[in-house]
Amino acid sequence: MGLLFRWLLRLAAALILLLVMGLGLVYFLAAQSLPDYNKEITLPGLLAPVEIVRDNANVPHIFGSYGASDEDVYFGLGYAHAQDRLWQMTTMRRTAMGRLSEIFGSRTLQVDTLIRRLDIYRLAQQSVAAQTPETMTALRAYSAGVNARLQEINEDALGRGAPEMFLFNVPMAPWQPADSIAVMKLMGLKLSGHMQEEILRARTSLALPDPERLKDILPDAPGNGVAALPEYAALFQTCRAMPAPARTSAGPCPSCRLLPVGWQARPMPGLPHPAGLPQAAR
Repeated sequence: MGLLFRWLLRLAAALILLLVMGLGLVYFLAAQSLPDYNKEITLPGLLAPVEIVRDNANVPHIFGSYGASDEDVYFGLGYAHAQDRLWQMTTMRRTAMGRLSEIFGSRTLQVDTLIRRLDIYRLAQQSVAAQTPETMTALRAYSAGVNARLQEINEDALGRGAPEMFLFNVPMAPWQPADSIAVMKLMGLKLSGHMQEEILRARTSLALPDPERLKDILPDAPGNGVAALPEYAALFQTCRAMPAPARTSAGPCPSCRLLPVGWQARPMPGLPHPAGLPQAAR
């Protein structure tokens, strides 16, 4: 009896040890996929350094250094989004493509059917040719920032980029300008709460050929209403002269600096620190 008890005790201890090791492995793999907000990394595609500072609520604030352009800041925005929202970006792009069922099976088949009927992604691809040069510059720079993060994940073996990727085998294709437009179209569709009302109005108009009778039952909205909006910039007067945050590597706010390939800090006249400190928040 004592021998059996000892073997049962050893078996229980072995099972507990295996469970602890399994949980440790899961934690390690999940932690590998979480972004490091305190680092300095050199990435191709930048012309000047960009700094991503996160406040206590983990909200990223992107600062372009002296000599940085809007293109560099959009690059930093794409990189920051890929750090925090890679799983969301993947699912939203697949939603716009009508390819959710490849991951979730028949549960999302109706969603894919609706989205493919709306043909959102093909319309987004067609919209690329209609964008202004300034918009295309921003879209390409944003895509380059997202893809730089994907390349970093693959080259440095940083897990899957997001813990959710371990639960679902979802290959992540490079980001393209059409993907950003498709996501915006999808968000516009999701935020449109009047779709059911428009369908009801269309069906009612088929039963009531008299337009005046239709307006009596379903009045036009918003009609002739006019909204007086204030100047947007006037809401942020206190932010115009906001000084660049002075921080050290041990400061309270995590800081991720993105440097262009071959970058060397160049001293600026009248500045105590080489050009690399943020000049203005974009």
